[in-house]
Amino acid sequence: MFLRILRDSFFRQKRRKAIVLTAVTLGTAAAAALADIALDIGDKVGAELKSFGANLALLPKGGGAPVVVGGEDVTGLRLPAYLRAEDMPKVKDNFWKNNILAYSPVLDVPAQAGARTALLRGVWIERPIDPSGDGEADAKTAVPTSASLTGVRALNPYWSVKGRWPDDRTAASREAARDEALVGRDLAEALRVAPGDRFDVIVSGRRASLLVAGILTAGDAEDGAVVVPIETAWRLSGAEGRVSRVSLRALTTPESAVYERLGADPRKLPAKEFEKWICTPFVSSIAYELERAVPGSEARVVRRIADSEGNVLRRISGLMALVAVMAVLASALTVTSALTTGVLERRSEIGLLKAMGAGSPRVVALFVSEAVMVGALGGLIGAVLGALLARVISSSVFGAPVAIRPLSVPLAVAAALLITCAGCIVPVRRILRFRPMEVLRGL
Repeated sequence: MFLRILRDSFFRQKRRKAIVLTAVTLGTAAAAALADIALDIGDKVGAELKSFGANLALLPKGGGAPVVVGGEDVTGLRLPAYLRAEDMPKVKDNFWKNNILAYSPVLDVPAQAGARTALLRGVWIERPIDPSGDGEADAKTAVPTSASLTGVRALNPYWSVKGRWPDDRTAASREAARDEALVGRDLAEALRVAPGDRFDVIVSGRRASLLVAGILTAGDAEDGAVVVPIETAWRLSGAEGRVSRVSLRALTTPESAVYERLGADPRKLPAKEFEKWICTPFVSSIAYELERAVPGSEARVVRRIADSEGNVLRRISGLMALVAVMAVLASALTVTSALTTGVLERRSEIGLLKAMGAGSPRVVALFVSEAVMVGALGGLIGAVLGALLARVISSSVFGAPVAIRPLSVPLAVAAALLITCAGCIVPVRRILRFRPMEVLRGL
C-alpha cells in the first residue's frame, strides 16, 4: 500500500518536483565540478606557477652556510666549494625524478667587463635530457626527438631576451656558440653594447672577446651579469667540470605546519610519519632525496618561491570550498521553499491521511521518500554535468582537462541527498504540526 501511494504521489505536483530536481542538479553539479578540480588543482596550479623560477638549490655541502668569526661575517674569505659536473645526471636519478620539471647547473666566476666588475655565470641554456632519467642526452649533431629540454629557458620562462639565445642543444651548436653570451640589461647599458656587438672580458687573468647574442632582462642579479653556456665559463675560468650550484624547479605539494617544522631533520620523525613524509612530494622531502642522490651536496629550499606557491594553492582551495558550500546552501534553500509550498498545497491530503490512521512517522516517510527519489535523480544528473563542467573549466584555465574519478559519482549522489535532506527539515516540522481536525474543518 505504501509503495502504491508513493508511486501515485511521485507523479503529482510535477512543477514543484521539477524545481526541486533543478535546484538539486545545479547545486550538485557545482559542488562536483569544484571537487573534481580541487582534487587535481595541486599539480595543475603547480605547473602554472613554474614561471616563479627555481624553488630548490643544490649546493656543495657546507657551501651555503655563512662563516662567522668573532661576530663578523667572513663568508667572502672562504675558499669556494664546488659540485662535480659528472654528478649532474643524478639530479634526475632519484625517487622524485618525474617531479623535477627543469634544472640547470650554475658556475659563477668574477670577471672584468670593460671597466666594470661583473659576474660571469655559466649555465645550461637549453639542453636535451634523456627521458629515462639518465641525465643529459648524447646529442652530437641533432636533438633526439624523444628528449625533453631543460636549462635556464625552461627554469625561468619569465626571462626576456632582446636578440637571440645562444644555442647549446648539441655539441656542434655549443662549439659554434663558444664565444656567444647574453648580457644583462643593466650591464649592457653601462657597456653600451647591443646584439651583434663584441666586448672584452677578463676572467682569472684570461682575456676573451665575446659576441652579444642578446640582451637579457631577468629582474634579478642576471641583469648585471654575463650569462654564457657553462662550457664557455669552464674554458675562461679554468674550472673545468666544476659547478657552483644547481638550480631546480620541482612540482611540489604545500607542506603542513607539522612537516614544515619537523621536515628539516626527517631522521627525528617516527617511522610511520617518516614513511608518509618521504612518499609525499613536499619540497623538503624532494630536497632530502636530492641530497642522497648527489654526493657532497646539500639542498636548500627557496622559501620565497615555495611559500608563495603554498599560499596561492591554499587560497584557491579555500575559495573553491567556499563557493561549493554557498552553492549547496543556495540549493538547499530552494529545495526548502519548493517542498514547503508543496506541503501547504497538500494540507488536505495530509490531514486526510492522518485522519484515516496514518501516523505522523508514516506521512513524513512518504514525503521524505518522494524528496529522496528526486534528490537521487538530481545527484546522478548533477554528477554528469559536474564532470563536464570540471573538464571545461580546467581546459579553459589550465589548458588540460581534469581526470574524472569514478568515486565522484557516489560522492555527488551523497551531496544531492544531503541537499535534499537539509531542504526537508522545515517542511517535515510543518507536517508534524498539522492536526487532522483543524485541516479537515476547512474542507
